[in-house]
Amino acid sequence: MKNIDIKRMIKQLPIGISIFLLSAFLRPNRVHAEFSSELSKVMTTYCAKIDAYFKKYKWGKSNCDTYKWNHVRNSVAGDPLSWVVFGNQEPGKDKKIEATMIMCGVHGDEITPVKFCFDILTMLKNSPALYEGKSVIVAPIVCPDSFFKNKPTRTNANKVDINRNFPTKDWHSHALKYWSSRYRKDPRRFPGHKPLTEPEVVFQVNLIKRYAPDKILSVHAPLTMLDYDGPSDLHSHQHLDEGANELLIQMAQKAKGYRIIDFPHYPGSLGNYAGNELKIPTYTLELPSSDPAKSEEFWVLFKDAITEAITKDLKRIKDNSSTVQANPGEAVGKSSATKAEQGADQTDQVAN
Repeated sequence: MKNIDIKRMIKQLPIGISIFLLSAFLRPNRVHAEFSSELSKVMTTYCAKIDAYFKKYKWGKSNCDTYKWNHVRNSVAGDPLSWVVFGNQEPGKDKKIEATMIMCGVHGDEITPVKFCFDILTMLKNSPALYEGKSVIVAPIVCPDSFFKNKPTRTNANKVDINRNFPTKDWHSHALKYWSSRYRKDPRRFPGHKPLTEPEVVFQVNLIKRYAPDKILSVHAPLTMLDYDGPSDLHSHQHLDEGANELLIQMAQKAKGYRIIDFPHYPGSLGNYAGNELKIPTYTLELPSSDPAKSEEFWVLFKDAITEAITKDLKRIKDNSSTVQANPGEAVGKSSATKAEQGADQTDQVAN
């Protein structure tokens, strides 16, 4: 059988079809066969890689190969950027479905969040009642290139901090300026030369667009705190008992009084993009340590808080609060990056 020159065949097709098909070959960070047998092989290989690191950190089995993974895009180095959906698979198309999005492994040197997300996967797999009538989207390793290293890093394979590369409104005016003046061009916090340049950021942005979550939980380490970014109307005392701010308090209480810190927005961060600009209640959980030996301890501490986050129905609160007049573009208690520069004593700690 003769070898087939695929690109030559494509060029003989009508121009519109040719451009579409060629893009499939020329865009290595994009996978077009989401549920194909080829993808299964990709995820089988990837799960074996995850298992090897679970063994390295003495975490036991990941059970990675037992989940129905979704995969559209690859990381810079070619690992699948994957996620699992429990419950309703298309909450963005049904306004009545409460959707919770959980993301871990944003910074590879924050090791414990990866195990934490796999503990969440296990809990959801074993407790379908938690997501009955709901949707839970879990992306356990958002930046695999920074995690799968002998010495994990904060930045991705392009040496960009993906939590400073979101296309926020203040990115062009503040991101590089803030990186230069505040962090003295610390390479660990480089936001990139332009926003939305990294596939791991495109991945998160597209997940948000696709599933339209009612709340987002991003897990980091090691600052020992909970932070909230989101719409100011849900901070109103009129809705305190059942609003987003109340969920923040309940999560802290269920984690033995875990401290709540109100940090400022940062140019290009998820909290700024999703919470401040898109008005999606966004919670950052900073685990106490990146020490992989303490992963089980952290899961025991936060399991009830995560259950609360998943089962809390913020969609109903949004509907009930639709008559409340919120201040456009404002989030209560949050300062801009410019103000953060003026009060910089607090920002030195920030890891998320």
